[in-house]
Amino acid sequence: MVAWIVAVLIGAAVGVGLGLLTQQVWTGIIGGAAAVALIGLSIVFAARREGRGTIEGAPPWTGDAGVRHHGGGSL
Repeated sequence: MVAWIVAVLIGAAVGVGLGLLTQQVWTGIIGGAAAVALIGLSIVFAARREGRGTIEGAPPWTGDAGVRHHGGGSL
């Protein structure tokens, strides 16, 4: 959630900057939306690569340790 808030804030700044620089409203809107998508997705994918947000990266006390450590069998 925090990643997307950061992405939206940066994307808004990029969009306003592009809009003011080019004096085109649609350029600012499209540039801001593209920045939000690229920044947000890159943050999410980086977190997934590190194991956060996945079952593999979850700590054992979250309840999925049986599936992860015992080959899918019941405990």
